[in-house]
Amino acid sequence: MKLNTRARYAVRMMADIYKNASGDEPMPLKQVAERQHISKRYLDQLATHLKNAQLLKSVWGMNGGYKLNKPGHEITVLEILEAVEGPMSIIDCVAHADACDRTDMCDCRTLWADVNQTLVDKLAQYTLKDLVKHEKKKR
Repeated sequence: MKLNTRARYAVRMMADIYKNASGDEPMPLKQVAERQHISKRYLDQLATHLKNAQLLKSVWGMNGGYKLNKPGHEITVLEILEAVEGPMSIIDCVAHADACDRTDMCDCRTLWADVNQTLVDKLAQYTLKDLVKHEKKKR
């Protein structure tokens, strides 16, 4: 199993905004793009999803950009991933029992559901503050 670029970049973008924001000033995506080596156009697409999920808010104008819609210690990695990818599900039948005609007799579905729940629980434990704190420790 592998997280796609969209998911990884969304987390990097949000961590960057959290880490580099000064006070209540919005962060221009151009600056995030330069620091993270991700195209601004791609970040614009991600920002739309994150804004729709109410994790980011946009500020228009000459000094515009994006800022977090709530404190970094309240934004989880799970929220970010689900904003850009939808509900976390390692296989289709975990989220939608009707996705597989073997659901009622599957010997493995309970395992996949347990693994999925463990992953969801772990991602819900990590916040932007935790990510940035861990990064600072490594430096």
